[in-house]
Amino acid sequence: MNIQTERIENHSARLTVEVDSERLEKAKQSAARKIGNRVNIPGFRKGKAPYRILVSYVGEAAILEEAVETLGNEIYKEALDGSQVDPYGPGALEDFKLDPTPTFQFTVPLQPEVDLGAYRDVRLEYTNPTVEDAAVDSALKAMLNDNAVVEESNRPVEAGNRVTVDIHSHFVGDPAEGQEGGKDGEEVIHQHDAVINLDSTDEPLAPGFVEGLVGAAVGETKEFEITYPDDKDKYNDLAGRKVEFHVTVKKIENVTLPVLNDEFAARVTAGEETPLTLLELRVRVREDLQKAAEERAKSDFSRKVLEKIVEGAQVSFPEAMVQDQIEDMLESLDRNLRQQGVTLKDYMKITGKTRENFDEDYRESATNTLRRSLVLRQVLREEVLDVTNAQVQAEIDRLVAPFGDQGAMYRSFFEQPDMVAGLRNDLLTQRTYDRIAAIARGENPEKGVPVAASSTATENTEASETPVENTESTTNETSVENTASITNEIPAETETSAVNETSSSESEAK
Repeated sequence: MNIQTERIENHSARLTVEVDSERLEKAKQSAARKIGNRVNIPGFRKGKAPYRILVSYVGEAAILEEAVETLGNEIYKEALDGSQVDPYGPGALEDFKLDPTPTFQFTVPLQPEVDLGAYRDVRLEYTNPTVEDAAVDSALKAMLNDNAVVEESNRPVEAGNRVTVDIHSHFVGDPAEGQEGGKDGEEVIHQHDAVINLDSTDEPLAPGFVEGLVGAAVGETKEFEITYPDDKDKYNDLAGRKVEFHVTVKKIENVTLPVLNDEFAARVTAGEETPLTLLELRVRVREDLQKAAEERAKSDFSRKVLEKIVEGAQVSFPEAMVQDQIEDMLESLDRNLRQQGVTLKDYMKITGKTRENFDEDYRESATNTLRRSLVLRQVLREEVLDVTNAQVQAEIDRLVAPFGDQGAMYRSFFEQPDMVAGLRNDLLTQRTYDRIAAIARGENPEKGVPVAASSTATENTEASETPVENTESTTNETSVENTASITNEIPAETETSAVNETSSSESEAK
């Protein structure tokens, strides 16, 4: 058997394999026996008709097609071993020629390849966030609202009420130069049974929303327009845009807030060993807000660093990998739609889109997702990062701690093999994000040595559907082989040993 290997476009390989004519003849004889056992030939029992009779009855092409398909699978396995090609997924029989020598031609999608370049030279400035007094005041006000006395009202809407409403809104006019957002008539906010505190100082939904709704009765729909301030930092793609609101009032409630004092602080912390004073409660709220702000900032910073590394990396992967990613994304869409009582097929009918349309819509996102995921995985390998069983157990301890007496029940759930693998993946992903953040801050961490981990395991990660191989290691020894995939953006690496795509037209003798 003679094997020729060549790299072709789309990160694939072409295997051209010549085989002995005698091997093809044996395959044809075997194929004839299989076909003979499936067809009824007058005058002969099944499987007993001579070869020449069978050929005259079903045709030489049918026997050759069966032989090529069966032999092709055998040849493909042998060719993979002989060529040392590392396949991503199943290959396809591209062509078969009978003369002058029986020759099979296969295309094989290859495993992705990533060259990170000088990723350890990436530097970005990180600024630790600060919590303003206004944020603390807002959090305390939310606590007051959670403990308020609420009574249903029969009067029209007034500032300070709590209302339950249906909201429909759309842009008025197309975006001007420098503006963002949708075109004229495109939907902005669409909510049913939204519960809103009409506090004009907090500007719910939009500045002027409270004034637009004041005076409406239950069952009434108010229509009004609001032009958002030209402040992109606060309003994003709504900055400077005019939006028309249609708001239907379904319930109006009077809200009586408790007094914000030591008594209130003691009441909301009554379950603790020592109830807090108002000052102590305010300090705790600030600390909690600071911690949350730092986690968000670290998450945003890590993702910016990853994007910078991706920009400098060379990433190659086959079309099959993109198709797998699109399929994963559509399956996720289908699951989300089913929670709303709609299937993906229903949605396709409603939107008038075909599967090809969805493939086109998702292609760019799928490609970008793969690039980020493959780069992140390669960083994990380059940095020789690992997670030990002890660290996984510590994470389980953290997750079950809030459940108190029911912790044992939840622990048994988290200690199932699939959950342990998922937690290991989450921790590996977080460790990789922490590592690239440390690199970008100029800390020059040593490879294989963990950096100070984030306080949460999954704040900026996406858990893998393809588990990292579970190891029995209980030390800090690293094992790159345990990192088949660290995010659900990366489909499982697939070993393949057989052709899964053949057709009669491909296997006809030429």
